[in-house]
Amino acid sequence: MARFNSTAIWAINHLWVICVAYVISMIALLFIHGAFGFSMSDDGTYFSNTLMHIGSGAVLGLGTGLLQKKLLRKTFPVSVLWVLSLMAGFIIAETITGLVLWKMEIYRGLINVFNTTYHFPEACIFASAGLVSGIFQYRLLKPHFTKRMYWIMASTLGWSVLILSTYCGLVAFIAGALLYGAITGWTLYYILKPKHQSQV
Repeated sequence: MARFNSTAIWAINHLWVICVAYVISMIALLFIHGAFGFSMSDDGTYFSNTLMHIGSGAVLGLGTGLLQKKLLRKTFPVSVLWVLSLMAGFIIAETITGLVLWKMEIYRGLINVFNTTYHFPEACIFASAGLVSGIFQYRLLKPHFTKRMYWIMASTLGWSVLILSTYCGLVAFIAGALLYGAITGWTLYYILKPKHQSQV
């Protein structure tokens, strides 16, 4: 019952934090886009495209990371590196995406889950961010848990499901945020095993 309650708290908190953080990240995206002198109808440049999505991703990673750090303190001693890992995941994924799109001569523009029908590429970017951050966080989990590889899988799957859920519409983004929390929460509280327990 304790594990179920912890998973439910984790999932519900991620529901509202991801939604709020995503809205703030979109504001950051528009602010950076405007700082380059572009309006919402402009594609911008390859550099501005990359920079504004890096900023947007970093805000989303920051908000989610701060929540997770607060919740994880009840489970194991977690440092600010956990938050930085999430931010780094998005920054690295968005930087690579920007370089790839530049080479392909594609303007990403203001593409986001709410104004495009092309959800799969966006989901791949978020999955990549989840993969990178999961790998970084794997190292932070190492002293405390076994079966840590499942965290990388959960992080990757969770972020991709968040975006893929919007195929069903805007409201589904809320369900996607809850699914992200459920996937990562289930992995944390049911799959990962505390080392002190595995040694008993």
